[in-house]
Amino acid sequence: MQSAPEALSAIPENRYAEQLRCGFRFLRFSEPLEQEYHQYISKAQARYQKIAVLLGLGIWMIFTLVDVMRLDLGQRFPDYPAPLWSLLLVRGSIILILSLLALRLLDGSREHYGPKVVTATLLSLVLGTTLTIIFYENLNVPISNSVLLLMAITLFFPLGLSYRSNLLLAAVSLPLVVLPGLWLLAQAQQVDYLRLCFIFSLALLICAMGAYVRDHTQREQFLLLRLLDWQANHDPLTALHNRRSFTQHLDLALRQGNRESATVALLMLDIDHFKRFNDHYGHQAGDEALRQVGRVLQHFARRPMDMAVRLGGEEFALLLYGCDAEQLRTLGEALRSGLATLNIAHAASPTADHLTVSMGARLAMDGESSEELYRRADALLYQAKQAGRNHLTLG
Repeated sequence: MQSAPEALSAIPENRYAEQLRCGFRFLRFSEPLEQEYHQYISKAQARYQKIAVLLGLGIWMIFTLVDVMRLDLGQRFPDYPAPLWSLLLVRGSIILILSLLALRLLDGSREHYGPKVVTATLLSLVLGTTLTIIFYENLNVPISNSVLLLMAITLFFPLGLSYRSNLLLAAVSLPLVVLPGLWLLAQAQQVDYLRLCFIFSLALLICAMGAYVRDHTQREQFLLLRLLDWQANHDPLTALHNRRSFTQHLDLALRQGNRESATVALLMLDIDHFKRFNDHYGHQAGDEALRQVGRVLQHFARRPMDMAVRLGGEEFALLLYGCDAEQLRTLGEALRSGLATLNIAHAASPTADHLTVSMGARLAMDGESSEELYRRADALLYQAKQAGRNHLTLG
């Protein structure tokens, strides 16, 4: 059974396998893979944002209901001392913030919130929780200060922030907990409060360690999922797209071409007398020849909608978007010349002393299906072979 490094070394070069080989100890991918990861994680964690907002709103409303009962607000209204009015103001402000967030998330106007909104909301909760504890102390009403430990966990909850953002959020939250207590509490109360702040900082440290492990695992899973998807859509020998990926992309390109009035071209090519090449030089040399042809072909698929494909065996295809007839002819001849410059010896070929290819190329007609385009391009490839091979036939 292969080890993980051996399995990765057998995969053709791609950015997901390369990142797994290099590792990501500091929880950072190379660009633009880092951007792709954040797009993925934002979508994946949109559901957690909804749950967190609703859960936070529910918990905060329960705390508010407890305030009403514990502090006998109905009987004492409106003769409240200043700390109690301050407490109610904080409770109401946090409920308003969470309610607005919940409404925006649940009405379908957005799938998730960006890092700035998440950060501002969490900092508001930290400050609100801190002030609530302080106002309870000033009212001489006992309250469980362990709610700050729950706040430490919340700061590292998976809400779409990067690990670095979580660390920065934790660093900013610590003075938001410490400073209001030093400012609003009496000196006799500050000793116990500072002890609580110390416990809060330890909780942040423990949560940060757990968040690191979670983020590392999420990144590894992301790379493995992307790698599996890459393998499902690429040829393992040449790293070009495979027939499955090509079939899906051809339909997409034709639909988009119809919408944008853009031309779509399909060029199919076949290595001449490749069975004789394998018989004469061996299959390892044949595999290397296929890889070299694949690299040249990939050089011509530069734009986002272009695609270089290994259809199977010695048969390849090149899908070109926004390519007219003259460009197709020029590109086809340039491709044939580029393959010839590889100068791969083929002593067993009756066509030439080096490896050659036959090609058939066609522009898609209006309303032409992917099956029709493929069939007609394949027929042109057959004509090129019948014409003596090492030839390009345009339709």
